Amino acid sequence: MTKNLLHRCASVLVAVAAPRLPASIACVAFAACSASSVSLALDASFASSAPSAPSASSAPSAFAAASARAGDLDAAWLGGWMGSVKAPSGGRDGALEMPVSIDIRKGIDAATPRITVTILRAGALEANARDIVADGRSLAFTLESQGRRARFEATLGEGEPARACAGSFAFIMPDGTLSAPAFVWTMSRVDRVADLPDARVYTATLDALGQKLPMRLGLAEGQFGWCGSFDIPAQGVLGLAVAVERTDAGFRVTLPVQTIATIELEADAERKVLTGLFAQAGFRGPIRFEFDPAARLGNARRPQDPKPPFPYVDADVVIEHPAGHALAGTLSMPAPEAARALVGDAAVARGVPAVVLVSGSGPQNRDEELLGHRPFAVIADALARAGFAVLRYDDRGVGASTGRYAGTTTLDFASDADIATEWLKRQPGIDPSKVGLLGHSEGAVIAPFVAVWQQEAARTEAARTEAARAEGAAATPPLAFTVLLAPPAETGGETLTRQTARMYELTKLEPGAAARAVAAHEAVMQAVAAFADAQALRPRVDVLVRAQLAMQTTGLPPASELDRAVDGALAQITDPWMTEFIRLDPRVALARLGTPTLAVWGSKDFQVVAEPNRAKLDALVAERALPVATRVYDGLNHLFQPAGTGLIDEYGTIDTTFDPAALADVVAWMKEQVAPGAGRAAPSAAPGTANPELPGEMPRRIWTSAPPNVTAPGDIRSATTTTTTGNKNTPQEPAK
Repeated sequence: MTKNLLHRCASVLVAVAAPRLPASIACVAFAACSASSVSLALDASFASSAPSAPSASSAPSAFAAASARAGDLDAAWLGGWMGSVKAPSGGRDGALEMPVSIDIRKGIDAATPRITVTILRAGALEANARDIVADGRSLAFTLESQGRRARFEATLGEGEPARACAGSFAFIMPDGTLSAPAFVWTMSRVDRVADLPDARVYTATLDALGQKLPMRLGLAEGQFGWCGSFDIPAQGVLGLAVAVERTDAGFRVTLPVQTIATIELEADAERKVLTGLFAQAGFRGPIRFEFDPAARLGNARRPQDPKPPFPYVDADVVIEHPAGHALAGTLSMPAPEAARALVGDAAVARGVPAVVLVSGSGPQNRDEELLGHRPFAVIADALARAGFAVLRYDDRGVGASTGRYAGTTTLDFASDADIATEWLKRQPGIDPSKVGLLGHSEGAVIAPFVAVWQQEAARTEAARTEAARAEGAAATPPLAFTVLLAPPAETGGETLTRQTARMYELTKLEPGAAARAVAAHEAVMQAVAAFADAQALRPRVDVLVRAQLAMQTTGLPPASELDRAVDGALAQITDPWMTEFIRLDPRVALARLGTPTLAVWGSKDFQVVAEPNRAKLDALVAERALPVATRVYDGLNHLFQPAGTGLIDEYGTIDTTFDPAALADVVAWMKEQVAPGAGRAAPSAAPGTANPELPGEMPRRIWTSAPPNVTAPGDIRSATTTTTTGNKNTPQEPAK
């Protein structure tokens, strides 16, 4: 399962191609896609079609040794391409076919182009290619997505300019060999709509099962024929290349998703209005596109996107995790004058304050990018300008980070954040006593666990004798502060049920049907929390699926289709991340928190509803005398955007990435925590597992830091791009 803020097969409308929509707590309604649903969602992944072990005929891969440049790339490669990867005939994958689009642009030189790849079935949307080998008319690269890697190799066809290429696609096995037999990869050259001056942008709203879904369609005719670009902002589809065929009546548009969607359109004489039918699986719905001269394509920059020149220096870094994967990120170092203004000359000599940003659920890049917004880039920019060093990183198995994303749990991600903060404390120019964590959504669940792990380690260190400390490595200081953006203060199961109920309320579904679906949802959550197995869960999941489908359709689908829906929902709910998240209670860590903390919500957040979560955290603060301040910002949603309803379908339509006033307030609080003379608040009432009033037991810290083993090739404060390697660590037994 790909965890994302949109439930893939939702109780109102199935999510549309959401690889980029992972930035928050997962909305889970668990109803699998039915033939009556508009299903552009993609539940399949590389893992579903990739072999689990090398076949006997796997050949060694030559690309690892070919990373050196072989020659300049033929200019005919530059531009957009669309095509597919097809399973070889007679293979175990049958008629499997995955639509593929790639975009190739000039890189730092002719031998190293920049390539982005979109294979929605593999969860890749404009993913950066790696290990690129360019040699004239031949090109090879690697795509990594959802914990799997695949190798593409192709050669240009004949003709000038070349209009096609053909080659192979194979999975890279754990031993570095390529799976066999290879898939067939074919592509055709297409123009980029955004590059064509005569491009027209049309807008429409699809009425799908009671939910309004705004869409944008860009159309243009270029050197290689008609081309198209498709946006569904509420679903995170921005700039998706689509196949366009000119027909006698108008156009046929094909969206390259797992269950192919087509739009047959009839154009008026001036091509200002396109009317027709949107079709996918069993769904058919009328649609009307109107030319909008003021509309822009979805890949336009958001107003708050940081723009150069920057008064700070960004450095690329790599942090080695003791589990074997590496976290790739960006470390922003502030200008000396900004750091001095923040903490004073004497403190700057010891190093600058710093913060690590921890993203919400789903496969996130370092900018927490979604729906055309880059919240962490905006937050990092504000903090670096204020004098903080800021580290943000790609989730494991995402972007430039290695490791496997699939199967990773919240506490696993917490270990990544833990290691990232320990690494940052040991970097030159950083004050280890003033390093904090800022987490959003699931990241706001993670931050208190990391803070408590580190404060308990500090207490253990303080209890050791001086002689004992001399024999081993000294522990680094615990976190200086945490900032929690939209933090749950109830179990994951309660959070998911509450957000589902709020969503039904905001979308004005029939109250009786909504209440039945919420009750069924709660029953499933309770069963998972009670460690019910799949066999015991299935009857409850069946009730939930039926309740949700009853709200979407006039009748239930055939029994075979209903069984598949239940199977899909059961697989989703028994995913390791999901089961742990449902059972995890953030109050276990929050009640033990001795770290100064700011917790904030938006009043229109329906994913982590502000009122009950603030009330529960405030009760803990009063009961335990915790050093925690809580605030609610009026009118803001889960992403801290000014919102109307707060529903997901607004996220991509709002230009503001993070409300400037709320961001300034958060930055001001952080500055207070590290200002000269600011002292660490005393831990509350020596919280510990022996206290019967504490909720539950803290999970054990998964990894414990050992002495640093870091050599930085230069001063990251003055380098434009620096890569460093993280410290080695001594593993403990992973938490069970």
